[in-house]
Amino acid sequence: YLALTGASLSIHGKYRVATENTIFAMPETKIGLFPDVGGTWWIPRLKLYRDRQRKGFVGGVGNYLALTGARLKGDDLIYAGIATHFIPSERLNELKLALIDATNNSTQSLGDCVAGVLMSFHDEKVNVDLDKAFLSKNRKEIDQAFDGKQSVEDIVSTLESVKSDSQFAKTTLDTLKQMSPTSLKVTLEALIRGSKVQSIEEALDMEYRMSQAFMRKGSDFYEGIRAALVDKCGEPQWNPSSLEGVTNGFVDKFFDDLGDRELCLSGGSSKL
Repeated sequence: YLALTGASLSIHGKYRVATENTIFAMPETKIGLFPDVGGTWWIPRLKLYRDRQRKGFVGGVGNYLALTGARLKGDDLIYAGIATHFIPSERLNELKLALIDATNNSTQSLGDCVAGVLMSFHDEKVNVDLDKAFLSKNRKEIDQAFDGKQSVEDIVSTLESVKSDSQFAKTTLDTLKQMSPTSLKVTLEALIRGSKVQSIEEALDMEYRMSQAFMRKGSDFYEGIRAALVDKCGEPQWNPSSLEGVTNGFVDKFFDDLGDRELCLSGGSSKL
């Protein structure tokens, strides 16, 4: 099970293995935060939208995952390109031994050696039916509601317009209503800005600014943690409590320059 920071950290690895038991999720908006650790870099660059990637555009699946915190299984991860290999869980120990043996005895570079072993275990055709993956089955509706959208209100409006005929729309609306309105709007804006940066370092600089804003006293992050982990009541009191209450000016403050507290991984203090 990979969620929150664990999910964000794993995605940057060159090889990402899923099994039939894998669960992957980014539920940060449910605790009043945002998909961090480079989420604003990789989410706008999912391979599903590679032919349409451009500055300011975020594909439907990326927006959907980041805003709803949807849980993905192994077949979804292969479909979206989040996982690079699918290996049955019953073969994981065998894989471990094969990797040890290969790295001890190969004259190839470590990366080349690992790639060959993983491909010999990769079992997508036998164990994964991509047409039955949740993302695949709901791709049309996901893109209709989330693809390239510039505001959360637009996403909600699209879902509302089709909810009478769509169980997906009903479920997704119910999910979004549970999330922090601030997190939803800041996350979408961060993904749009993240699609425009030139490097992951720039994205991380931006995310650091955001993280400092989310740490301010009285932020939704404190409330989300209280409701989820301290009191465990599951009933956070978000402030503002509605999307309408989260103004553009309020969102922009999450991206304010930090002055001498800038992270500067990108070698400067570029402001997004």
